Amino acid sequence: MSYKKTRLTPGKAQDKEVQEEFAKVIMDTIAKAQEENSEVLFLDPTHQVHNTVNDYCWQEAGKDNTKIVHSNTGRKRVTIIGAINAITHKPTAIITEDNCDKEMMKASLTEIRKDYLASKIIYIFLDNAKYSRNYDVYEHAEKLNIELMFLPPYSPNLNLIERLWKFFKKQIRKNKYYETFEEFKKAIFEFFQNIKQYKDELKTLLTLNFEII
Repeated sequence: MSYKKTRLTPGKAQDKEVQEEFAKVIMDTIAKAQEENSEVLFLDPTHQVHNTVNDYCWQEAGKDNTKIVHSNTGRKRVTIIGAINAITHKPTAIITEDNCDKEMMKASLTEIRKDYLASKIIYIFLDNAKYSRNYDVYEHAEKLNIELMFLPPYSPNLNLIERLWKFFKKQIRKNKYYETFEEFKKAIFEFFQNIKQYKDELKTLLTLNFEII
């Protein structure tokens, strides 16, 4: 036996056959996009609260030597509507203090299209949030020649950007203290502005090998 941290998985995950079938849809879509001068992206919003997330780190043995990390008492948060290119790993992100709704989704799709003006079609894989399936969002996507492709319910393992969020939290959130909300927001902006410095790490992390759970 070994004493280690538990691992979370969706309690209502789809059957393995459903996941495997959709993973094939993803790979087929990527192959199709590469043939027709199109792009494939994975999109997901994330909400980051201005507070410290404590985590494991190497430190001297002994209870009295435990590293202390300051925390905040505020609950202000930043919403990031992010998308990541399946091949180039180029990110597109809208960073706001507002909640994610249909208008924010439409704005995000507009920004994505600006990043890929020369691409024929933009295929976007995303989850089944109510605001994503809104008719106005769907209509706006059509006007931009963006095809929304909805993942099976409770399948974050099939959304490539979930791995980016995990990496983001490790770099920006865990064991990191930001005294002011403005410092917190600045760190988030700088992560995306300087994301090329993580090129090698992201190449290893964002492979097209999807875990079936």
